[in-house]
Amino acid sequence: MDFLFMDFLNSDWRDWRGTGRSEDRLDRQGWLESFCARWKLEAPLPIDAEARKRLGELREAMRRMIEDLVHDVGYEPADLAVVNQALALAPSHPQLVKGEAVGFHLEQISSVPGWPLVTSQIAASFADFLVHEDIRRLKICDNQDCCWIFYDESRNRVRRWCEDKTCGNLMKVRRFRERQKTRAAAAEDEGKKGK
Repeated sequence: MDFLFMDFLNSDWRDWRGTGRSEDRLDRQGWLESFCARWKLEAPLPIDAEARKRLGELREAMRRMIEDLVHDVGYEPADLAVVNQALALAPSHPQLVKGEAVGFHLEQISSVPGWPLVTSQIAASFADFLVHEDIRRLKICDNQDCCWIFYDESRNRVRRWCEDKTCGNLMKVRRFRERQKTRAAAAEDEGKKGK
């Protein structure tokens, strides 16, 4: 499942292979363009300093809240306040719209354009998830080099890695090698005792 807020949170990219490389994709105009296009968000590019700062603060507050929720330690009220401030950036109201084929539907309309609206929509996606989805399915990849946030769609909510073919395989190989080293060290110790 794809969620706007998760895509946004994962803009803080880290190399899952363990090279130590990282990249803040909010600073890449190309990433911002494709992010806005994917989610049908409209905001002027390049992003201005105030909007960039606000997005960074929102991302950090949401990440801390998720880390706290995943580790079952509650959350910081200051982080919730940042999310609520982002929600308040673009007040909206429902508007009745005639459907393309038949009938009507409601759309949320805001008179606030640009990055304040985008920031508010990201916060609304996060808030909607916390209210309507099973937050136990919200996970952080067990690969400490990755820390990607993902939605666990497994039946028993036991998925540990963002992707089994990348982080999952890497972690399995690392554990295998660690066991091999431990066995080799134990065999070496046993050999020294036998002399």
